[in-house]
Amino acid sequence: MKYYLDITLLPDAETNLGFLWHKVYQQIHIMLVEHKISDKNSEIALSFPKYRHLGSSDKDSKVFPLGNKLRMFAQTYEKLDGLKIAQWLNRLDDYVHIKAIKEVPNDVTEYAYFKRKNFKSPAKLIKEIDSRAAKIAAKNGFDLAKVKERLMVSITKLEERSTLPYINLRSLSSDKLLSAEDRKKFLLFIECEIVTQPLNQIGLFTCHGLSRRSEEEQSAVPWFEG
Repeated sequence: MKYYLDITLLPDAETNLGFLWHKVYQQIHIMLVEHKISDKNSEIALSFPKYRHLGSSDKDSKVFPLGNKLRMFAQTYEKLDGLKIAQWLNRLDDYVHIKAIKEVPNDVTEYAYFKRKNFKSPAKLIKEIDSRAAKIAAKNGFDLAKVKERLMVSITKLEERSTLPYINLRSLSSDKLLSAEDRKKFLLFIECEIVTQPLNQIGLFTCHGLSRRSEEEQSAVPWFEG
């Protein structure tokens, strides 16, 4: 990735960062779907320069873990310029500042994999607990009641494990006849892995602008301040 542009989110007293991330990222996702190069593949990558993982000690921190900056990457200036990002975010003009396209610095020494992480909801896990416990108990010869008890304890701790930064979104794959407000809501959990040398550089990303999880398909983006 050789070119990038930064989008700074500008919250105010009535509009917080979490709500802005929802609105901005939803539009960016729609834009990436519109500009995808093949089924579920995008040449545009996203990065979160102020990303930080929330540990158990700062879960209650008021600092939004994704910060207030979204970075977009492409191989060429023309690909970024052709997106006309300002048009996609024109309804949020008072809440975003889109900077000029720049070349990625030559002295980059680190790269980041931003990947989606899926977590099953506690409600869904509880619904499946009887069948899961039965399978585990039968396979290992464990006491069914004790297996179920251990599973329940792990479910109650799910919130503690799911401390990755996330964005509230609405699914684009829901019934197209439904309004945007009525489409299925979900949490897009984002994990970040920083490396000094990426394993490969395929250059294809999901239509959320993120790397895929498998080593054969994952792609990194340059990681730098600025």
